[in-house]
Amino acid sequence: MSDLFLDILITALLVLSIGFGGIGVIGLLLFPDIRSRMFTATRATTISFCAITLAVILYSLYTFQSSGGDQYITLAFHSVILLCIIIGANIVQYKTILSRVRTMTTCHKLSDTPAIENKNSKS
Repeated sequence: MSDLFLDILITALLVLSIGFGGIGVIGLLLFPDIRSRMFTATRATTISFCAITLAVILYSLYTFQSSGGDQYITLAFHSVILLCIIIGANIVQYKTILSRVRTMTTCHKLSDTPAIENKNSKS
């Protein structure tokens, strides 16, 4: 690749993806509740993956334009399909986790004795 602007753009996208991936991991480790962990994991890693995929698409289109080869168009096409699948899966995952978290109202403290022993002691 001889285009300096494209090299800088691809490098910036890759650094951006590393940064958001790190934010996603740190958010999973630091946040206390499931909603904030879920938000960080889905949003930050989706942005990270989109930046990586955009860098791959830019590279493949530029290489196809400069040297030819159908494999670069195939790479760009597969990257777009993969991007759509990941975004769709993240949307479904986010809605599923959010609906399951909403159904939980409170956490009850379990008693010291198991439920089986409680049933046996009543008999």
